[in-house]
Amino acid sequence: MTTKYLALALAGLILLPTAGFAQLEEEEEKETVNKILVVNAVPAAILLDIDGSKLRVSGPDGETRMSQVFTIPNLAAGIGAELNDEWFADLTAGAGFIINDSFQSLFLQVVAGASCLISESFRLGPRAGLIFHPDPNWSEDDNLDFDSATGFILGAHATLGDRVKYFVSVDLVDTTFDFSLSEGSAASDDDFDLTGIAVQFGVRGEF
Repeated sequence: MTTKYLALALAGLILLPTAGFAQLEEEEEKETVNKILVVNAVPAAILLDIDGSKLRVSGPDGETRMSQVFTIPNLAAGIGAELNDEWFADLTAGAGFIINDSFQSLFLQVVAGASCLISESFRLGPRAGLIFHPDPNWSEDDNLDFDSATGFILGAHATLGDRVKYFVSVDLVDTTFDFSLSEGSAASDDDFDLTGIAVQFGVRGEF
């Protein structure tokens, strides 16, 4: 009887590490699968400037006033991970354009987000990031030159779907642009404070 128990104990000692390694390999495989490539394509996006004072620039050809509405199409890609059965986190970087009738700029952005599974294919959560404008341009003939500027993004986003999802975000965007004027031109403010609400609608791919 003792020999039988010793044999069973020895078999258990041999099988336990084997089972442990199998479980470890399974967990590593799950971790690898849970790392996801994320791509956001946002062709429809509007930024509404909510700052009370609008920049006005006057020159030899008259006065130009900054419009309150901007379009901000953009594209971003990055990596995401399923933290657990409910939460998903992602970090993306990308580029886009901010455009209105008198102001244009390429921008680069880095955004981190987290979203909670609300239903089978619907996620909702916060996001935050930085936005950089390397070379803003004033399109009117007022001889105004903008410096590069960095701002922040803070808001919420939602996705609906499976691998290819609808993507919606509502963000507060805040950036202050310094500028210089040539002789003969004048501006209503010493800088341009762009503080607005951005509403974006596009598609997200998770692969």
